[in-house]
Amino acid sequence: MSHSSASNGRTLLREVTPSASRRVLVVANQAATSPALIAELASWTQRGPVLFHLVVPTLNTRLRHWLSDIDDAVLAARQRGEHAREVMASHGIPVSLEIGDSLPLLAIADALSRFRADEILISALPAYRSHWLERDLINLSQRRFGLPVTHVTEDQESLQAA
Repeated sequence: MSHSSASNGRTLLREVTPSASRRVLVVANQAATSPALIAELASWTQRGPVLFHLVVPTLNTRLRHWLSDIDDAVLAARQRGEHAREVMASHGIPVSLEIGDSLPLLAIADALSRFRADEILISALPAYRSHWLERDLINLSQRRFGLPVTHVTEDQESLQAA
C-alpha cells in the first residue's frame, strides 16, 4: 500500500498493484504450431508475466468468400486454432483463442477491439510461401495499429517436421 494525502488533510490509502502482464496478440494460421513460434512464446513467458491471445484468420478462396460460403473455412481455422492451443498448452503456454476474418489485417483489428494488446506477434510461413509477407502484413500492421510487431518465420524443414 502507498499513502497519498488528500486536500482535506486525511491520508488516503490506495492499493499499488504489481506491473501488469504484457498482452500479446499472436496472429498465426498454418504456422500456428511451428517450433519457431513455440520457442518465441516460451521465451516471452521466461521474461515475465504475459497473456497471449491467438487469432487464427480463416483461409478461404475468393470465390467462396464472395459467395459467403465460409463454413468449411471457419471449421478448418477452428480446428487449427484448437490444435495450436493444445500444442502451446503442452509447452506450458496458455493462450486464449479467436477465429478471425479471412483478411488478416481485419482479423487483427477485430481481435484488438476485444483484446487490448501491447504488442503483436505474427507467425508466417517462409517468405517464398507466405501471402501475408507478400502483402506486407508486418509493415501494414505496424503502421495501422501503432504497436510493436514481432515477426516469426519458420523454415521449411521445421514446418515439415512439426
